[in-house]
Amino acid sequence: MASHHLITLAAIVLQLQLAVVCPAAAGDGTMHHLHFFMHDGYTGPRPTAVLIVNGTGAPLMSGGVRFGDTVVMDDVLTEGPSRASRAVGRSQGTYVTASMEEGRPAMLLSMNVVLTDYPGYTGSTVAVMGRNDVTAAVRELAVVGGTGRFRMARGYVLWKTASWKGKDAVLELDVYLRA
Repeated sequence: MASHHLITLAAIVLQLQLAVVCPAAAGDGTMHHLHFFMHDGYTGPRPTAVLIVNGTGAPLMSGGVRFGDTVVMDDVLTEGPSRASRAVGRSQGTYVTASMEEGRPAMLLSMNVVLTDYPGYTGSTVAVMGRNDVTAAVRELAVVGGTGRFRMARGYVLWKTASWKGKDAVLELDVYLRA
């Protein structure tokens, strides 16, 4: 019985030491909600999304998306759906067509949301990873970390297509996370 109490006491002391040594690891568990629009542009004089690896096989849908297509992006994030809206950050990362289902291409997405002018969070980042089924009305991706105010964040992103013209898309992102 005494050894059980010693083990419990040792665990409590260790948790307190970690909270003192690594306060960011302890976190206060505050829930945050971020909302913005991502402008993914393949066309125009300065595209923000560029195909760097051509996939193989037949196109999965109109527009020529193929299994294995790999795109690198550095998309602007704005507070409204218009590209003329105030910029609040950048979305930087890659996506790969990882589904071979005809008519339903899904991408494996890995990106950093870099907040450059988002009140209260400027300078922080959010790391996002997950499956983006481009034909679904709403997609859910995982928040797997972050920096600054979002160090060790966990949560999810609800991702919707606001508009899609040719190869250019505007995506609405609602980010819910604890940090």
